[in-house]
Amino acid sequence: MKRMCCGGLTDQGYWKSLINTGLTKLLVLKVLSKGPNHGYGILKELESITSGCCVPTFGTVYPILKELTRDGYAKVREDRQLKGAQKRRVYTLTPLGFEAYRTALEAWRSTIPYIYKAVESDDLVFIEDIRARLSG
Repeated sequence: MKRMCCGGLTDQGYWKSLINTGLTKLLVLKVLSKGPNHGYGILKELESITSGCCVPTFGTVYPILKELTRDGYAKVREDRQLKGAQKRRVYTLTPLGFEAYRTALEAWRSTIPYIYKAVESDDLVFIEDIRARLSG
């Protein structure tokens, strides 16, 4: 049997990265639904709202922002922080972007309990387990 480099499927980092990749677009939409933000601000907000668990890289977030802008879900404007400072790009959701966020959130809410049940057990103890993990 061929073994994968760096732990592969036995590496928890691999699985977290895979999960983060799937969630990043939803989480970026969530952050932008709160108001305009720039790339670094989005990363810091993601770190905060996920308690450091699901923090993508710039290399993951910027292509998502580019896609959201290109497809009309967000608009971008350049903003100067301080006099003489470098410009930064500030992203804002459009009405279509808010609709996409609501749709993604509904898909998440209608799917995650069943995914959790399929992975964990036949008993749906989802809420109690989540509460215990978040409080500990």
